[in-house]
Amino acid sequence: MARKSDYIKPRIAWKRLTTAQSLGQTLYIYGVTGYGKTELVKQYLDEYKYVYFSCRSGRLYEPERKVRRNKKQSEVTDGDGAILQTFVIDDLQFLKDPEDREIVLSMIRDESKWVILISRSPLLPWIKTIYMNEGMQQIAETELAWTKNDVGVFFQKHSQINLTEEEQQTVHTFSMGNPLSVRSINRICEELGGYDATCLEKSWHDYEDYLIEQLMQEWNRDLRKFLMHMSFMEVFNVALAEMVTGNTDAHRLIQEALEIGNFMIVEQPEQYKIRPLLRTALQKRARNTYGSEKIRDIYYNAGLYYEMQDDIPNALAMYEISGNNDRIKEILIRNAGKNPGNGHYYELRKYYFSIKEEEIEKDVVLMSGISMLYSLLLQPELSDKWYEKLKQCEQKLEGAEKREARSRLTYLDIALPHRGINGIIDIIKSVPRLLFDKGISLPEFSVTSNLPSVMNGGKDFCQWSKKDRELAASIGKVLSRVLGRYGKGLVEIALAESQYEKGGDDFEIISLLSKGAMSADSGGMLEMIYAVMGIQTRMNLLHGNEEAANEILNNFQEYAVRETAKEILKNLAAQKCRISLYEGDAIAVAEWMKQAPEEEKEFYILERYRYLTKVRCYMFQGEYYRALALLERLTFYADMYERTYIQIESSLLRTIIQYRMHKKEWKETILGVVKKAESYSFYRVISEEGAAVWELFQEDDMKKHLYSACGEEYITKLLYETHTMARNFPQYLVRDQAEKFEFKGNALAVLRLMADGFTYNEIAEKLNIKLETVRYHCNQNYKKLGVDGKVEAVLAARNLRIL
Repeated sequence: MARKSDYIKPRIAWKRLTTAQSLGQTLYIYGVTGYGKTELVKQYLDEYKYVYFSCRSGRLYEPERKVRRNKKQSEVTDGDGAILQTFVIDDLQFLKDPEDREIVLSMIRDESKWVILISRSPLLPWIKTIYMNEGMQQIAETELAWTKNDVGVFFQKHSQINLTEEEQQTVHTFSMGNPLSVRSINRICEELGGYDATCLEKSWHDYEDYLIEQLMQEWNRDLRKFLMHMSFMEVFNVALAEMVTGNTDAHRLIQEALEIGNFMIVEQPEQYKIRPLLRTALQKRARNTYGSEKIRDIYYNAGLYYEMQDDIPNALAMYEISGNNDRIKEILIRNAGKNPGNGHYYELRKYYFSIKEEEIEKDVVLMSGISMLYSLLLQPELSDKWYEKLKQCEQKLEGAEKREARSRLTYLDIALPHRGINGIIDIIKSVPRLLFDKGISLPEFSVTSNLPSVMNGGKDFCQWSKKDRELAASIGKVLSRVLGRYGKGLVEIALAESQYEKGGDDFEIISLLSKGAMSADSGGMLEMIYAVMGIQTRMNLLHGNEEAANEILNNFQEYAVRETAKEILKNLAAQKCRISLYEGDAIAVAEWMKQAPEEEKEFYILERYRYLTKVRCYMFQGEYYRALALLERLTFYADMYERTYIQIESSLLRTIIQYRMHKKEWKETILGVVKKAESYSFYRVISEEGAAVWELFQEDDMKKHLYSACGEEYITKLLYETHTMARNFPQYLVRDQAEKFEFKGNALAVLRLMADGFTYNEIAEKLNIKLETVRYHCNQNYKKLGVDGKVEAVLAARNLRIL
């Protein structure tokens, strides 16, 4: 046991111990090796009488058990002064005997006993019932960790090494505040005569060796073998574990691993992850034990699993590590035969780009896929280059190969995103002749690109909306026939959406959507049903019924989850976020932003719906420059690829930002947007922006300008709908309340920590600021919120959705 003068007390954990003693309440302490669980209890009980048990042998009561009694006679008492018989039960994760477990449970139930349980694992399954029934304090691993300041104090006290602030932070981050890890780094620094960047790497290797030589020896052979196999997987579930290890008992082994230590993290239900340090130690042991050939087999088996799950990006990553290049090429060709809606073009781009040109030129499907990929990546020149190569190749081929090449060319003529819809009607009309006269079969098309829209889906069909009924009658049947399964319900759904955008009759729209949904549900595609749900959701929001809108999406989400429609689910989450924006739900918006696409890395056109959602979130959070930067990229794409609807939508959002940033040009811009929308008879692209655009319409004589620039009937209806949306959803795109009240930086951080129950001293330590600074921010926060104290401040901040 460390000398009391040398011991660094984890303050939060010590406070919880004091509280548990005062209440006479059972305490459960857990954390991985090295966090000082046992040492904490020994230090706390140093002046008290207690009984200590270790369960390391697997039993609580055995003839050779070591029961240690503190020689000092002070009794432990609760807050009322009642004496508590104190029992410390260590290494609880090893206790397997049912009778011994029952003894522990009976001790917990006995109010005259104070029981402290120490385990490497979070709450063990057999403890959970009594935890729920009796109540229990817990000290988690994070509460045992040393702070950055503790690291500095330890180095100074034990080796007279004065770390800089930056060095303290580096050591703390690297060690995650684990005292054993900090001690190891300190020892190496002493050997080197001071702090050095190499200390961390040497410490890492030392800790790895410790885990291999000490910790892994406590595990049985099956568990050790299982974890060595799974250490090569960053995240895994039971099915992947069974495939990788060949062990059908994987579920039991995972549960055993969870119980013996806090080494595995449950990422989400049925998803597991081995902690980084242990993972590298297990990999090191596995490489020494199995050799490279066996390791390649592990990755190959993982690749097979991901391929069966249609998780092609992960499958290729596994095959790449296993060195199976033939399998990679086979999958890339198969993926190139798919449409962008169900293929994995963007995710696999590095593999496609790694193929030599001469290899691509040998396969017409690969050439078609590369042409599509470049178009999706906003590189139309390279897309056309590969289209021309395919065209030249088709002229040299014969028989089945020629028909395949001709099929791919016709597919690209219709489907390439950068070619818009000009001339597409003539191409579609010629397809039946190709199908029947020349025996050509076309690949499947994606009409919506998994977006909740047909008219603004795979292509922009705004131009067709002007003659929607005429086109539905003239080419509707041919179009449905050419598109195969994707054509089921297409005509009805597209016509319904066109009528919705133009403010058509609700009953007709609902009727068309119902017919389209029934057709799509009978052998059609899920993405078409999603388009129906998307339009129905917008209709309900237009009428102020967000509950029905949410219900539609929640019900469809269950359907999409069963069908593992990953791309649809991503867009569906964005659509739900848009409802949260209408409701002014800052928490839900912030949560969605964690999964939003990162436009800074590479612009990918199939993410356009989520990009436009992200623009609105930026606006809601007051991040106007970031919103404008993303809008510039969307506008560039919309102009290049003739995406009329996105042009109108992006221009409208830019106008709202210009207005909020007090830019004079907003008036000219809004008039241009409205005039363009009117030219297509579109209302909803503007009116759905409700409160955000209504404040512009209210400015000065803006209504007068609108009536002068556009038709009276159009503007009257537009103003009515926009005002109705603004009245139904007054919080839509209202700037984040935290910004409105100027809660930023440390002021906001102090408010949040105060709401979590931290004291001024603890807040100062966590934020690494002075106590006086904390007090200053608290007083300023009270003034901003118009309150006098902490409780009122937290309540006010929550009511205003600042917290």
